[in-house]
Amino acid sequence: MPAPERNQRAEHASLTEFLESNLSANQRQRVGLLAFHQWPWVTAAFIEIAVAFHQIGAETNIGFWADDTPLPDPGWSTSRRISRLTGSHTIEASAVELIKQAGVSSDSFTRPPLRRHSPRGLPVLPTPLTRAAVRSLDYQGSGMGRSILQVHPDFATPIRDDLVWPRRWIRRAVESYAWVYDQTRELIQRHDLQTILVFNGRFTHDRAAAAAAEALGVNVLYYDYGGIETYFDVTLTDLHDWDDLQERMLRMWEQWGDGRDEVAHAWFANRENRSEPGMDLFLSEQDPHHLPPLPEGHQIVAFFSSSGDEIAELDLEWSRYFESQEGALRTLAAVVDEMPNTTLVVRTHPHMRLKPQDDRDRWVAAVEAIGRNIHVAPESPTDSYALMRTADRVITYGSTSGIEAAYRGKPTATMGPAAYQLLGCVTPLATVDELRAWLHESVATHPERALPYGLMMQRRGFNLRWLREDEDGTIRRGDVDLREAKPLAQKASHVLGALRKRWLTAR
Repeated sequence: MPAPERNQRAEHASLTEFLESNLSANQRQRVGLLAFHQWPWVTAAFIEIAVAFHQIGAETNIGFWADDTPLPDPGWSTSRRISRLTGSHTIEASAVELIKQAGVSSDSFTRPPLRRHSPRGLPVLPTPLTRAAVRSLDYQGSGMGRSILQVHPDFATPIRDDLVWPRRWIRRAVESYAWVYDQTRELIQRHDLQTILVFNGRFTHDRAAAAAAEALGVNVLYYDYGGIETYFDVTLTDLHDWDDLQERMLRMWEQWGDGRDEVAHAWFANRENRSEPGMDLFLSEQDPHHLPPLPEGHQIVAFFSSSGDEIAELDLEWSRYFESQEGALRTLAAVVDEMPNTTLVVRTHPHMRLKPQDDRDRWVAAVEAIGRNIHVAPESPTDSYALMRTADRVITYGSTSGIEAAYRGKPTATMGPAAYQLLGCVTPLATVDELRAWLHESVATHPERALPYGLMMQRRGFNLRWLREDEDGTIRRGDVDLREAKPLAQKASHVLGALRKRWLTAR
C-alpha cells in the first residue's frame, strides 16, 4: 500500500509558531530533549522538534540515550558497541548530522550526566509479582508500575492480573526506570532546564523522565504519531488525557473552515474500504457484506469489544466502567435477556486473533459464559461494517467502532472509556439502569457530531518542514539521509537482545 500523502494541510502550520504560542519565554529558554528509541519514524520527529527549538532560540540539551538504559526500550534496535565493531553506526549518528545542519552546536548533545548511578530507595519487590503487585511499585514518589507493565517481555504476555511476572525482568525494569529518573533529574538541575520533551509518556523510560521533570516543577512536552496524512504530533499533555483530546478535536473543527467535512468523511470511508494504512491487519479475514445468520424480526444489539491490552493500564476509576470489559458484557447480556425478540451479537475485536492465547481464551470463555448470544469470533469472515449497518443499536467498550457506528447514524452507547464520548454522538452509560433505559427508549442520532474525530485522526499535528519524506519512505535533508545501522549490526544486536531477554525472563 502506498505511503499516505503528507503535504496536505495539517492541524498546525508551523511547529515553531506552536512552541512560541504555547510555551512561555521561560519554558522555551532551556530545553531537554531525550530519546530512548531508535525507530526511524520517532527519530525523524525528534530531529524536527530539536531543530524547531533551535530556530526559536532555545538552548537545547539533546540526549540520545537508547543504548544506555539498563533495560533496552521497545524502540531500541542497535548496540552502539556492536555498530563500532562492525564498521557501522547507530541511527543516532545520522540524526546528529541532520540536526547539526540547522546550526546546532556539538555542545548541545549530552551524555547521561551521572557516570556512576546509585539509585536511592528502590522498592522491595513483592511476592508474588502479579500484575497488581507490579502496578503498585513506586520510586521517589512517582508511580512506576503502570509504565513498567506497558513493556511486555514478549508478545505472549497476557494481561490478566494474576499473572506472575519474571522477577529478573521486573528488577531490571525498576532499575532502568530509576536510572532514567535520576539521570533526568540531574540533567535538569545542572542546566536549569525549564522544559523536557519525551515520546508518548506511556513507556517506562519516557514516563520516568516525565516524572522527574514533574517532581521538579518542570514543563513536559510529548511527541507522538500524527494523523494519517500528517507526520507527527506535539502536545502539552499526553494523548491519554482523552477529555483534553476531545476538546482539541472540537477546537480544530471550529477553526478549520472550508474543506473540513471532506477530510473527515475520508477518514471514515478509508477505514471501511481498507485504504487506511494498517486496516488490513483488522479486516483481512473479513468478506465484504458477510453476516452471520440472524433471527428474523429480532432487534439486533451489537457489542463491539475493545483490544484489552490498549486500555489495561489506563489510570482510571474502573468502577465507573462496570469494573472491566467482561463485567460490562455480563451486565449487557443480562439486560438483553430481559427483552423479548432481541438478540445480542458480540463482535470480538479482530485484532484478538493476534493477541496472546491466554487473553483470547479468557475472553471467549467470558462470551460463552453469558449464555444467549451470537459470537462473531476474531477470525470470522463477518464484515464488521455490515454488522454495524444491520444492527439496531451498537454498544462498545470504547472501541473505535463506536464512533464509526455513530457516524453511520446508529444509536450508539459506550460502557467503557472512550476518546469520543464528549462529542455528543454517543451515549455514555455508567449504570445498569442507564443501560436498561437506553435500550428501551428512542434515541436521537447526530452523525455530524462524529466528524471532528475523523478530521483529527486524518490531520492532527504537523507535517515535516526541516526534513522531507520521499515516496519510498526515505527521510532526508538535502543529500543527507536518515540512515539506520547496517544489517549486520542490527542482526548482531538482535541476537544480543534475544539472549538478554531470555536470561531476564528465565523462571
